[in-house]
Amino acid sequence: MGVRGRWAVGLALPAAFLLGLAACSAPDEQAAQETPTAVVVGAADCLSSQVLADLGLVAAGASGGTGTPHADAPEAGRVPDDFLPVSVVVCAPGGTLQDSSGTWVALTASRREGDLEPLVAALRRPSAERGGTCSSAAVSAPSLWLVDALGRAIRPVWPTDRCGSPQEAVSEALDALEETDSEQYPVRLVIPAEPTAQR
Repeated sequence: MGVRGRWAVGLALPAAFLLGLAACSAPDEQAAQETPTAVVVGAADCLSSQVLADLGLVAAGASGGTGTPHADAPEAGRVPDDFLPVSVVVCAPGGTLQDSSGTWVALTASRREGDLEPLVAALRRPSAERGGTCSSAAVSAPSLWLVDALGRAIRPVWPTDRCGSPQEAVSEALDALEETDSEQYPVRLVIPAEPTAQR
């Protein structure tokens, strides 16, 4: 091998070594960059078909039985650096409701306010790599909307632990906020009311 060849090999090996170190030293940063940034929309909507499907309340692509059409919700993503939330809307399964039509699967939408910095910091953490022994099946997280002072909203990704369950740091930050409003909505009719007997 000539002198020029030896120089080429000598330069290539340290470069490859440094690239390998860089890849190993910042997996969290790389994972955060790979998560798409959340899209800002005009308002939070717990009854959009995407949110209802994420919560398992309706099949993917289906809509709730509320009778009012709802705009599509964007995919959940990373909290933008310039987005300043003042409240969070939590969309979660809400048991059942009964009315003259019968029994409905319900959704609960609650608004919480307070110091949102710990929540935003927890939401910006990357998900852990899956692996190891998990004692139980992964738990589904509520769907969240962060809302700014103008009423605009984003759907943040809820990071998960190594078992695929929601990271507790987000739950703890949510629990520290004050619930200012809560409402239940009928989503899917599961037991139709019996027809009344005609006279």
